[in-house]
Amino acid sequence: MKYIALIVAMLSGWVINQYLLGAAPGAFVSVLFAYHFFLVFLVGFMDWSGGFNLPVNKAVSVHGAVLILLLGFIAVRSYIPAFGIVSAFVPAFAFLEVELIFGKQRKHHESDVVPALPYSASQQDYSEFLHYLKQPGRQFAKPGRPMQEEYGFWLAERTKTRRPNQAAQGSANGPPAH
Repeated sequence: MKYIALIVAMLSGWVINQYLLGAAPGAFVSVLFAYHFFLVFLVGFMDWSGGFNLPVNKAVSVHGAVLILLLGFIAVRSYIPAFGIVSAFVPAFAFLEVELIFGKQRKHHESDVVPALPYSASQQDYSEFLHYLKQPGRQFAKPGRPMQEEYGFWLAERTKTRRPNQAAQGSANGPPAH
């Protein structure tokens, strides 16, 4: 969907420059319109549930800097061969601005799926989890992750590491009695 919007932004900028406005106003309006059309699409219709990567005042500063770069690019259009074709690809830079302001779009991996809590969780497991919480640099802690999810990941890892240990202890004690 975003690539269709990118093509629509490119074509709309080209149409503005070729048929609606001419010369300098056409160049400025077409590039700025196409860029902002695609930027609004990315911000409005994509899943940026992580929020801002930058504070709002810095995000505004980044957008201002991008606008200055775009205006400079348009101002030197007479020195750029085939400016009409080159300017059509300007909206693609909205990907960079959005990634800088919002961070990379988060991909959902299978490893991020919260494991189901096993029924074998005991009070001792919970006590050891509380001890784990006091450690610096916890393995399963991530910004924005609820404590219950961290507990689920911790308990799943603990259950995986316990099974080989229990199997080794069982074989050391000999075969089970019938």
